[in-house]
Amino acid sequence: MNPISRFFHWIGKGRAAGRLRRQARRAAEPADRVALLERAVALDDSASTWMELAVAAARCGRLGQAAESWRRAIAMQPVLIPPDAEMAALAPVLPLVAGDLLAAVSGGRRAFGDRRWKLERRGAFDGEERWKVEQERASEMKELLPALRFVAQAISHTAGAPGRVRFDCDRLERDSDAYNEIVQMGEVLIRWDESRRITGVDVRE
Repeated sequence: MNPISRFFHWIGKGRAAGRLRRQARRAAEPADRVALLERAVALDDSASTWMELAVAAARCGRLGQAAESWRRAIAMQPVLIPPDAEMAALAPVLPLVAGDLLAAVSGGRRAFGDRRWKLERRGAFDGEERWKVEQERASEMKELLPALRFVAQAISHTAGAPGRVRFDCDRLERDSDAYNEIVQMGEVLIRWDESRRITGVDVRE
């Protein structure tokens, strides 16, 4: 197959996968939705398609399949934050993938395209997890909070409960005139209860 033929073949597979994803969203039965998305990922090996399959499998009670699909998604896009409705469906799967999620988001890869995202654990003191994040996507703390809540939920399944995590947050400023490229944004303290449900978020800027 010549390069032009391969290109159009790739385009055709993408369109077919898109049709399957749309059919899956309209499917009335959860099992039918999973089957359609399994066909879609065979054509479109992308993080978003694997994430849709993870959610559909979780809603169908197939937690093992959901966990494996979620792992495939984060292997491609480490900081992939599901919307609240999807996160609710994935809640039973989170304990199975929490370690993989933390390894992905702290692995040093460029999670947001070419924008910096660096997350590292600084240890634990008096039962409090200490983490540091350095990034250049969010200019304000409110923009960073969804990612921090998501990471905190994963941490809650690798630490004791009830518990808490403190994030020291820095922003990278790519300004050649700046004396210091690293700007301190503040800190965020997130707490969870015995069931590992987030119960409090305190922001200090």
